Amino acid sequence: MITTKTKLVAILGDHVAHSKSPVMMNAAFQDKGLDYYYIPVDVAADDFGDVVRGISKMNFAGFTITMPYKLEIMKYLDEIDPVAEVIGAVNTVKITDKYMKGYNTDGEGFVRGIERDGKVKIQESTFFIIGAGGVARAISAVLASRHPRMVYIANRTFSKAEELCRKINEKIYDCCVPLPLDQEGQRYIPMVNVVINGSNIGMKPYEKESPVDVSLIHGNQLVMDVIYQPAKTILLQVAEEKGCQIINGENMLVYQGEIAYHHWTGIDPDIAVMKRALEVSRE
Repeated sequence: MITTKTKLVAILGDHVAHSKSPVMMNAAFQDKGLDYYYIPVDVAADDFGDVVRGISKMNFAGFTITMPYKLEIMKYLDEIDPVAEVIGAVNTVKITDKYMKGYNTDGEGFVRGIERDGKVKIQESTFFIIGAGGVARAISAVLASRHPRMVYIANRTFSKAEELCRKINEKIYDCCVPLPLDQEGQRYIPMVNVVINGSNIGMKPYEKESPVDVSLIHGNQLVMDVIYQPAKTILLQVAEEKGCQIINGENMLVYQGEIAYHHWTGIDPDIAVMKRALEVSRE
C-alpha cells in the first residue's frame, strides 16, 4: 500500500508504457521489504522542466531518465557525476533533501553484464561497438576505464566516432579507434572478442535489419545488443546460429537497475529477483 511515507521512484520519458523497469524494480523493493514504489511517467517535451522541478519537491528518492531526455535533464541538476559528464548524458537521478545529483548507469550496467554473465576479461579483450550515440558513448567510456586492449567504434557518421574516440582517449584511456560503418570499417569485426550493437538497428521499425554484415561474425565471439524488444534481433539470431554466446539488452537493464537501486536505497538488490521478474513479465 502506498502511503505518505512511501518513497516514490519513476521512469520519465516519452512513451514509457513498454518499459519493464517498474515490474523489475518493484519486485526488488518488495523483496527487501522497502517502502518504495516505482512508476512510469510519460512526459511531453514542453512539460519536462515542470515535471522535474515538481518531483524534486515531492517524496521521491529519485528517478530514471529515458529517451529523449538524457541530455535535457542535465540542465536541471544540482550536481553531475564526473563519469556522466564525460559520457555527456544522465539516466539516473538521486534526490536528497531536494538536491538532485545525476549519474549514468547505462555503461556500467552493460559492462557488468560483459564481466559477470559474459565472463569476459576486459583487459585481455578487444571490442567492436556499433554506434556513437548516447548508449554507445556510455558503454565505450566505461570499457575504456577498464583498460581493454582495443575498442573499435564504428558509426555511419564517421565524425561522431572520431569525436567520441578523441574524448575517451584524452580523458579516460587511450584505446579507441574510430571507424566508418561501411565495408572497410566492418572488416575489423572478425578480429575482436566482443561485438556490441549500440544502435537502434534491430528494433522497430528496423527489426528486419542488422547493423552489420552478419557473415563477418564467427562462433568464438560474444555478441551483445542493447535492444531487448525483440528479445533476439537479427544480429543475435544469426550469431546464435553460428555458435556465439549472445546477450540482449535485458542484461543491461538489470545491471543498470542494480546500480540505480543502490543510489536510491543505499543497499544492493537481489539480482536473481530482478531477472526472475523480467522472466515472469514475458510469460
